[in-house]
Amino acid sequence: QAADTADAELLPSRAQHNGAVRALQAEARSLWRAEAAKLRRRCRALCVHGANALAANKALLERLYAQLDARLGARVRAELEAVGALVQLMRAAVESEAQLSHALELADGAALVVDESLLLVPRRPAMPAPAPRQRLGQLRLSVAQLVGLSARFGSEATGSTLPLRTAIDVLLRAAAAGELPPLWRQFERTVLLQVCRLFPSAHAAQVSWHALVLALAQLPAPTSAQLAALAEACERNATPGEHGGLTRSSWDELELWFGPQPAREGEVAREFDVEAVRAASAPSPYPAHTRVHAHAEILRARRNNPLPSQALKAALFDALATRHANGASRLNQQRFVLYTCDSVPKAFAATAFADHGAVSAAELHALLHRDELPLPEHPPAELTPNPDPFSLAVVHRLFAELNCDAGKDRVPYLMVANNPLGARILSACELYRVNNVYAVLEAKLAAVGDLAIDM
Repeated sequence: QAADTADAELLPSRAQHNGAVRALQAEARSLWRAEAAKLRRRCRALCVHGANALAANKALLERLYAQLDARLGARVRAELEAVGALVQLMRAAVESEAQLSHALELADGAALVVDESLLLVPRRPAMPAPAPRQRLGQLRLSVAQLVGLSARFGSEATGSTLPLRTAIDVLLRAAAAGELPPLWRQFERTVLLQVCRLFPSAHAAQVSWHALVLALAQLPAPTSAQLAALAEACERNATPGEHGGLTRSSWDELELWFGPQPAREGEVAREFDVEAVRAASAPSPYPAHTRVHAHAEILRARRNNPLPSQALKAALFDALATRHANGASRLNQQRFVLYTCDSVPKAFAATAFADHGAVSAAELHALLHRDELPLPEHPPAELTPNPDPFSLAVVHRLFAELNCDAGKDRVPYLMVANNPLGARILSACELYRVNNVYAVLEAKLAAVGDLAIDM
């Protein structure tokens, strides 16, 4: 009111000026309030955006630290595995009393590298070649030695497999006790390890000592037709039941492919005929009638004594048969026939001899688990960290890929081998291959300067 009164007393131009100033001040105050509100809203938006950015950066940082921890853990594990491999190699060299001839280094701290181009010790001078001599009788096992070795294996095992270390120890003890040929004393643990690894089993670090004994017997390889005939004869003579199989009497009546052929009436066995012709044709200072009479006496004496093949046959039964609680010994005929197969096609032919080599799912599963026969009707669930690569589920998946019914259909070898999954299964099975133990041992003898002969 005082201002209005004062304005009224002023000149008209002065009053208008003061009113304009007050109007501008009011407008300025309103503009300031609006800008202040905008500033507060922008600051609030910046705070929210900054908080979201910090949250996103926190998640990225956590992921970065997780990846860094994983890489550091993998690096530490790789370094520890490399150091463990180095320690294991050095320990094996110390146990075998062998020199580490090559340089060992940890490449980037994460891998063990054996530099075979860099020798740490000079090579041993080559041993002079000895005079040629026959190694056949000094390396191969006789029937009596096979019986003794089988008895040693049987005392250490409860089935057809043994731990790898135990099998090597049995061979070393038998060689040290003189129960093996003299040359076996020269073989170190590493050589016997290489021999035992030729006969793997379905279980890790296990040796099929039944297959090893058969390989040491060095039987001639049967044909697919001979295997089919043998399988049929075994099934015909075997006793059924849980503890069924071939008895001693049925085994003795069985004709194997490596035995002498039965002679016709009035003739001698073919094995004797060969020796008769060879002896009769050999030069001799004695008259012909004397040689014929002497050879007839030899043949007459041999008729009353067991042949070497018959003694070997009896030794194989003692080695491969299972003794039950009631004291009876039974030989599983299916497992024996599969032991004699040196290829997967022969195993198919022997397993399904009545179906022209076409196997069912159960027969294929049994074929892949030779050392575990007879298999249980209801196999237990697999609780091991390493699942069975030849399990019944894998076999059923193979039959499904072949568009076959696992319960009633049969598949031949070529059908399985031409399927990718079947080819992987058959290539992973190491049970059926030619394992010439004596060739490996001869190579080891030749490597140290001994003469290798044609086995």
